[in-house]
Amino acid sequence: MKNSLHKPKILFVHNYYQIPGGEDTVVANEMNMLLDQGHEVILYSRNNSEIKSMSIFQKLLLPLTTIFSLKTYREVKKIIKQEKIEIVHVHNTLSLISPSVYYAAFSRKVNVVQTVHNFRLICPGALLYREGEICEDCLSNGLKCAVTNSCYRNSKMQTLICVLMLKIHRLLGTYKRINYICLTEFNKRKLLQVNEGNKQIINPEMVFVKPNFSINK
Repeated sequence: MKNSLHKPKILFVHNYYQIPGGEDTVVANEMNMLLDQGHEVILYSRNNSEIKSMSIFQKLLLPLTTIFSLKTYREVKKIIKQEKIEIVHVHNTLSLISPSVYYAAFSRKVNVVQTVHNFRLICPGALLYREGEICEDCLSNGLKCAVTNSCYRNSKMQTLICVLMLKIHRLLGTYKRINYICLTEFNKRKLLQVNEGNKQIINPEMVFVKPNFSINK
């Protein structure tokens, strides 16, 4: 039986973009904060710069591995077992880690927390912004709008891959099994606004708000 002083062991999961951004700083700050509070924290990460050194065959497989990466599934599942992880805290999965990280946690019956840094779950472009204006077309008319407008990296093909990833995992109910940390109440409202087949893609009772913070040294 765990006593009241028990601090769960946490696995942080983060897919770094090729260009560093604010998400990377949040990951570092939160890990340091938890370590300072006596938690054991492990980081599982990939970096999209790996794509540059991939073989042609690996690049051809990217559309599939963006949707579900067997590499991620096996590696994360192994880490959870070996390190006795109790919480998996995901920050970014695009594009090498993929949503397979959730299933690695589900298979080990470990709780998953996803920090929502942007609007990627509801907008492939991640910003709800297009051509200098606010855009919520995907919320009202479906994800096909993103493909029409090449919203992810100005590429129809890359946008289609992102849309397929979202669509497949919505249909599988993947996103209903995750706890979410939103940075603002607005972020939370938008996340809960999206339906798939007249059903919410996310469980409202599993969405919480926690703003980002800075560390003064």
